[in-house]
Amino acid sequence: MAASRRGRKRGPYRTRARPPLVWSPEIAYAVGLIATDGNLSPSGRHVSVSSGEREVLETFLRCIARSAHIGASRSGFGSLTLRVQLGDVGLYRWLQAIGLTPRKSHTLGAIDCPQAVFPHLLRGLLDGDGSIIDGTYKGSGKARGHEYRVLKVRFISASRAHVLWLQQRISAEFGLSGSIRCENRVFGLTYSKRASVQLLRQIYPEPGVPCLRRKQLIWERFQRECPNEAARGKMVVPAQVV
Repeated sequence: MAASRRGRKRGPYRTRARPPLVWSPEIAYAVGLIATDGNLSPSGRHVSVSSGEREVLETFLRCIARSAHIGASRSGFGSLTLRVQLGDVGLYRWLQAIGLTPRKSHTLGAIDCPQAVFPHLLRGLLDGDGSIIDGTYKGSGKARGHEYRVLKVRFISASRAHVLWLQQRISAEFGLSGSIRCENRVFGLTYSKRASVQLLRQIYPEPGVPCLRRKQLIWERFQRECPNEAARGKMVVPAQVV
């Protein structure tokens, strides 16, 4: 039976009888995870997300109101990781409609996300392939003897088109500027401390939002230890998109 099917295109697949997907904070966060740690298989029906942290996958399943087995998998670099896979044609086609594609690592561009839930999409992108850097450095020259606190938000992607879109969208929504740098064919979009404070206030509007708690704690620690600097990042009112 397998031999008779070899070489033949699978499908067409039927969509399940589910309510149509509608943008929400939870769905936007899940899309961010799929766009970074996820994959749309060439089969036309399977959507998967991989992560080294079970919390990410459990939160992902809650956000899309699905249940699936979380199993061990081996990444392309040979390391063991965790993975969840869903067979859902409706979800697959909806993701394609908003800009995601199979083999998206180098081809991902803009994601058609509404303005109202864009900060939640950013949080998913940050938890997938981003980082919050909080540290200190010692001054040199005239600043010798002084210690300075560093806070940076960084988004990572192998797709230049996606990073450029993200830079432009954040600028349009919040009026914040970030710099792009390429290392080993990977693009990083990084924001300075002042811009990071304002951006993190948008990404974490309240404590209970879906997120990777480990990264949220970095922001909470900065607010607790540097209240004056954190207070400077006043909430920015997103510009109206015409």
